[in-house]
Amino acid sequence: MKSRKKILLGLLVLALAVTVLIGCNNQKPGPGTAVTPPPTDQQPVAQYVGSDSCKTCHAEYHTNFEKSHHALAFKPLSDYPLTQPAGEIKLFDAKATDKTGNLDLANKDQVYGVMMDHYVVAKAPEGFTDKVYRVAALEKSGDKYVVKPAKEADIDKDGKPDYTAESYTCGSCHSPGIEHNSKDYGVSCESCHGPGGNHVTAANKAGTMDPKTAVNACNSCHESNPSKNDKGVWTANTHYGTRNYFASKHGQSASMNCLTCHDSHKPNASGLLLKADKAQDICAKCHEGKSFDLEKMMWKNPTDARGHFTKDHSFGALPYDKLGDDKKTPEIEITNQEAIDLITKLLPEAAKK
Repeated sequence: MKSRKKILLGLLVLALAVTVLIGCNNQKPGPGTAVTPPPTDQQPVAQYVGSDSCKTCHAEYHTNFEKSHHALAFKPLSDYPLTQPAGEIKLFDAKATDKTGNLDLANKDQVYGVMMDHYVVAKAPEGFTDKVYRVAALEKSGDKYVVKPAKEADIDKDGKPDYTAESYTCGSCHSPGIEHNSKDYGVSCESCHGPGGNHVTAANKAGTMDPKTAVNACNSCHESNPSKNDKGVWTANTHYGTRNYFASKHGQSASMNCLTCHDSHKPNASGLLLKADKAQDICAKCHEGKSFDLEKMMWKNPTDARGHFTKDHSFGALPYDKLGDDKKTPEIEITNQEAIDLITKLLPEAAKK
């Protein structure tokens, strides 16, 4: 009898323990209670760590890339010899000229750098409309540079141009690091390969970088397809595109892409990411014995004042003199019906818009 009582008592204690355990597990945690998240196989969100973290293992790529035009598209103001030392300027908010603030151009915590050897880009003073602006411009004077206002505007009516904080819409391509809070403000390894935090810290590197990011990187800044302006007129992507590559036989070939002719890291003697010093030498690899005048086949934007826009890549399929462009406008308009018909045929989805 005693043994039976002991067994029954043990079962009651066990049942009570299970009941309490289930009840505790069903309780919601109170305020401030630490909750352990369920295990997951997903990678943590990668952080931008800067190109210096890449060069330890990829030194050759890093060294070669730093010589390219991509790497030189955005540089520190301190890289430029100035006629006078950079100092403090009074800045007007171009969107609200009653807002003013002082900006020290010598302060590296305030000034990001210089875009395309011209625009000085900096953080906005407290209270300004936007966060990042073109605040000044550089002008070559002999072997040095003069700092001047980005726009000739006399806000305070004293007869002199004032420094105005002008909109900066070029950052996503010319200085993507600013938007990503990267250590590299300009175009860097992570601009094309994506944030490398997980890759750098992982012992096993496999799967820590998405290869699709690099494959699609070119089109993020060098979009080829034309688009319609606010008047419904087709325009070539003059400012940042590989204009009209879609129209070429190269663009319609399933076996060709940007890296057929371009190198992603190593520049040629001119600093261009081409697989040869002369573009004609690249053509000859597939078109042996043929001669091409690329200056006619790859026209440059006639409205480009600075000469830094990408050349046309239609290779004669959409020659400039047949586009029907009005040279007086900053956009390159495509009004020739033959060219429009080609766009409609090759880009039917875009034509529906």
